[in-house]
Amino acid sequence: MNKEKFKNLVYLLGKSLGILGILFVFYTLWQNYTLSSFTLQFMLVLKILPLLILLNVLSILVGVYAWHIMLLHYATQTFPYLASYYYFTKTEVAKYLPGNVFHFLGRQALATKVGITQMHMAKTSILFSFLLLTGTLLASTLFAFLAHETPLFILTLMGLSSIITIIVLVYIYPSFPVNNKLFMNAYLALSVALQGTMLGIIIFYQVESFSAHLFFQCVSIYTISWLIGFVTPGASGGIGIREGTFILIANYLHVDITSDIIIFSVLLVRFINIFVDVTMYLLTYTLKNKMKELKL
Repeated sequence: MNKEKFKNLVYLLGKSLGILGILFVFYTLWQNYTLSSFTLQFMLVLKILPLLILLNVLSILVGVYAWHIMLLHYATQTFPYLASYYYFTKTEVAKYLPGNVFHFLGRQALATKVGITQMHMAKTSILFSFLLLTGTLLASTLFAFLAHETPLFILTLMGLSSIITIIVLVYIYPSFPVNNKLFMNAYLALSVALQGTMLGIIIFYQVESFSAHLFFQCVSIYTISWLIGFVTPGASGGIGIREGTFILIANYLHVDITSDIIIFSVLLVRFINIFVDVTMYLLTYTLKNKMKELKL
């Protein structure tokens, strides 16, 4: 099997898993909800919607900053954070159509404008992905430890995985300063943790008896679900994968939250993600003149 056929097969598998995940989520949704009950629950959390959107925006801005620092290392000329924001958010929607990885390809356009070779830009995308993977693992492990509810064997496995990825991170791309890599890793861990915090707040708002341990457990499960959605090739922004994984893990760990609240919460986070990504993409059109002034 040649590389092209293998690549197409992997992306087809990712798409298929995404579709199966969506079907699983909607099947579970159909079992627990009617349209009126779903609408009623949405109205309940409407008051905190601005806070959730703000957290999502902060998550993206923090991620852009880490990418910006990385680009400055390879660029032959300095450029403002605004330029990184412009290209990052303008291409972010590509993860939905045609799917994961394609949003990185769109960012190659910035390379020639700031004196970065295509090879270095490709390295930047790979390093950014690995930093995101490491940061997500660290965040998930930290919250799992704080939860005090995670089985020891799972916590041990997560801890070992985090240590291994940090060691690999130190040694890959040795020309890139270790301090910078660790610094960006912390920013990306924060970026993903903010996504998990969104879900924790949504659940907290719906459950009568909600503890800090349960909050940390929800954040941990969501961040690891986010990671699985991120690394699945071809899956459109992890749609279906992330939500299905969260529901499966929550059921496996017997999380003390009813199924309807879990389903509603993961779907609401997804809707907010899409809304913010599309809105920030549309806002880039207001920056076109500024980019022309910067010759970027």
